Amino acid sequence: MPFVTSASLEGSQLVNTRPQFEDVADVLKYQLSRRSMIGGSAALGLTGLLAACTDSGGSYSDKPANQPAATKSVQIGKANIPTPRDQTVIIAQVEYTVFDSWNRLIPNGAPASAGLESLAMEALFYLNLATGELKAWLATEYKYNDNHTELTFKFDPKAKWSDGQPFTSKDFKFTVELLRDRRDLLGGGGDLSDFVKTVETPDAQTAVIKMTKPTPRLHYGFVAAIAAPLYEILPEHIWRGQDPTRFKANPPIRTGPYVLDKPIRNLKMFVWKKNPDYWAKDRLDPAPQYAIFQSTSKQADQAALGFEKAEFDVGSIDAEHAKQLTNQGYPNLVTTQFHDPNPRVLWLNNDPARGVMAEPKMHWAINYLIDRQKIGDSVWQVKVPPAIYPWADYPSNDKWKNDELADKYKFEFSPDKATQLLDEIAPKGAGGKRMYKGKEINLEMITPSDVNGGEYAIANLIKAELIKAGVPTTLRSLSGSVHDEKLQRGEYDIDSMWAGFSFDPEQLYMDWESSKAKPVGKNAVNLNKMRFRDPQLDQLSAKLAQLDPTSPEAKPLLDQALEIYFQKLPLVPVIQTGYPSFFNTTFWTGWPTDDDLYQVPLNWWPHFIFVLGRLKATGQKGPA
Repeated sequence: MPFVTSASLEGSQLVNTRPQFEDVADVLKYQLSRRSMIGGSAALGLTGLLAACTDSGGSYSDKPANQPAATKSVQIGKANIPTPRDQTVIIAQVEYTVFDSWNRLIPNGAPASAGLESLAMEALFYLNLATGELKAWLATEYKYNDNHTELTFKFDPKAKWSDGQPFTSKDFKFTVELLRDRRDLLGGGGDLSDFVKTVETPDAQTAVIKMTKPTPRLHYGFVAAIAAPLYEILPEHIWRGQDPTRFKANPPIRTGPYVLDKPIRNLKMFVWKKNPDYWAKDRLDPAPQYAIFQSTSKQADQAALGFEKAEFDVGSIDAEHAKQLTNQGYPNLVTTQFHDPNPRVLWLNNDPARGVMAEPKMHWAINYLIDRQKIGDSVWQVKVPPAIYPWADYPSNDKWKNDELADKYKFEFSPDKATQLLDEIAPKGAGGKRMYKGKEINLEMITPSDVNGGEYAIANLIKAELIKAGVPTTLRSLSGSVHDEKLQRGEYDIDSMWAGFSFDPEQLYMDWESSKAKPVGKNAVNLNKMRFRDPQLDQLSAKLAQLDPTSPEAKPLLDQALEIYFQKLPLVPVIQTGYPSFFNTTFWTGWPTDDDLYQVPLNWWPHFIFVLGRLKATGQKGPA
């Protein structure tokens, strides 16, 4: 269902009350772009979003069949938990190190993927990327004025915090002003600093943001699309007067259907229990009385054994062990796929200081040396399709495509065409070396992936093709901080990683504006890390920034910008990214499946609470 400029609550759905404004792709793309501002090339890691792009997911276009019928019984193990097994959902997760702080505004201020985002913290709106549905939750509507200089939110009068205090416009105002004024906080600064002048609260259920300049996209930051929303609304009565860089906010007071029962440090476990006074119980009443997030064993065999014995309901198993269980006829494994928001791509350094890399023909030569079908079939842990556009292949993103342009600038694996282009721009000299402006070509390729990772494997295949084509290329796997410094300073030629940019095409093109391109050696501060410059795209971006992206006026401009992308390929998509999610049906059924992908299946996203809301107990009892 489309995302609209104004929406009113009718049941649990949003209904258009004005012409369409934007939809799934707009919010999705914007949030990923803004989260990349938080820090680091992946940026996502600081807020848990990196997990959203590297833990689980799957494919719309290449879904394997569900598992065969049962041929063996399940030997149930005794889960090491303090709650009744038949009333508890157990989620295997990452290694936890923080147990007594729930402040997401500072690095390491809260444990990532420990249940806060997916059980307790709620968003104003939820965007379900699996279906395209937008669901109003803490808010009932948003609305811009005609020139996009005011943005009004209406809040559900029933909403309240887990300590019983009402959730009101005062909480919204407090949070927005805090983040607007504190660029040192995670999520602070950014659009709130750039656009928010004042926040007015005419009543407890209404907040009006008055802007310093028009924008039709400010509401994006309040929607849970990719993982958590950029801006989490905080309870003023808890945070007022606290130093946000030191406050632990323990226990976490949020609005969701679960509250923290206790962390158990020695078990690396967080136990959550249902809030009997949850404000939206008439709309969401999950069957599990408890939900536990627990660090799983670092030993893959041991972790997989825990899944096989139904000691975990979600995760703790990898694709290799899941395949083994399937081949053995294990009856209670559900494998569900969902494409990651980030295709795997090659970031190309466009700065003239990098020599031949500034040439669009060099970009196309590299593009012709990518065997996407081979990479998608053999490199990734599941088969995934090629990526042509610089965004995920969600059905809701089809509107941004232009198949005529894609056919005109056809992506194909053709070493002959690559060689022809290389001969034009960097012919071989007397010594048989390719030369560009009198200098031998030597490319430096980097990746944040370790040598066993998919991004490294992709880079290694492309490196081999470059060398075959007469382009000497080195490849280095760099640690997070070292890689980020190289990327930010432009000290690379090719970077094999994921696309840390927005999905709304204008948010993508805005990041590529020439004004944001720093000289090589200076920190890009997460803006235009490819050092791309194109005056025509700059003009198009300036116009698109003021337009409803789904309006008739925007479409031709979007197509013109897309053609510039195809012509110059500032970055090159390689494959869509798929990761399977694994669920166990011994104790609970109702998980998302490829045949019924009713919700994003990722347990560290806020959307997971709606998965818990669909579960039904099987009646199976745990061992005595």
